Amino acid sequence: MARKRILAIDGGGIRGIIPLCALVELEKQLKQPAREFFSFMAGTSTGAIIGAGLARGLSAERCLQLYIELGDRAFRRNPLDWIISLGSFKYRTAPLVKLLKEFLGNPILNELPVDVMFTAMRVRDGKPFYFVKDNPANEQLTGKLRLVDCVAASSAAPTFFEPWRVPGIGACVDGGIGIAGNPCYQACVEAFHYMPAGKYPIAETTVVSLGTGFYKTQYDPSNLIEWVQWIVGELLDEPAAQQTQLVQRHYATQGLHLVRLNVQLPQEIGMDDIGAIPRLVEIGKAAAAKLNWDALLTPPAGEKTLELAPSQLPRNAPAKNEVIIKPVKRRSAV
Repeated sequence: MARKRILAIDGGGIRGIIPLCALVELEKQLKQPAREFFSFMAGTSTGAIIGAGLARGLSAERCLQLYIELGDRAFRRNPLDWIISLGSFKYRTAPLVKLLKEFLGNPILNELPVDVMFTAMRVRDGKPFYFVKDNPANEQLTGKLRLVDCVAASSAAPTFFEPWRVPGIGACVDGGIGIAGNPCYQACVEAFHYMPAGKYPIAETTVVSLGTGFYKTQYDPSNLIEWVQWIVGELLDEPAAQQTQLVQRHYATQGLHLVRLNVQLPQEIGMDDIGAIPRLVEIGKAAAAKLNWDALLTPPAGEKTLELAPSQLPRNAPAKNEVIIKPVKRRSAV
């Protein structure tokens, strides 16, 4: 049986440029589009946008160019909106949806040629939603939803974008609020428990989990706005860090091949910092140049991905196959 491959991409706003650079390098080295290599695309927020683009047949290079060229359209701020919303959000979601339709079209999820999962959370009751195609093993509730509605809901990060109303479900926000900022564990649950039996055999599946860069700093909130920013940041970042550990505990011991890639940023870069686009491209391409995708995607011969039993795992242990690419100092101009 041909090996199955799942791609899971974190949230992170404009920092989605970083995993896109890694995917550009993957397509270059493997000489095939991501959609032909991965059979399942999962994403949260910016990861949902990237996963949707790849699922629609766009190359990683094309998606990267769209991020570079259209970032200012997605993060176009009108101070009046911020005032009218009493500071609830900085950006209207409707312009983002219009932009998404331009390069994604308007299909329903069931029309996509690969499996997908985009995460969101419903506002009225805090219920997490996983937008997936209908199949005989699931409840068949979301497959007829429009792709752009699902992606917009997943991308509506609180305080950044206004919630997006999904027909039949209601107003939703970024799936990273809660536990799915890194959707690799949710993607595994979907593939192994909510797909027809045998479609994704655990021991014959590779999961590639891509981060959008991280920078740890010391915070000292001193007012309400700073505390809100800190709380939202922790809600998005900390649960995401636990997802690869959950995959290890529950599936790597059964033979799953997990590859987690992330980049340590040299400075803090906000999710909507479009002025940092050139720097993000520089960081992303430098990190991607260090990747040997053929080696990364080759499961260890004669052994499981993880030797330790779940009870032996330190609570905060990094993933065995996690690759953290450290920042490189910029050369001074001559």
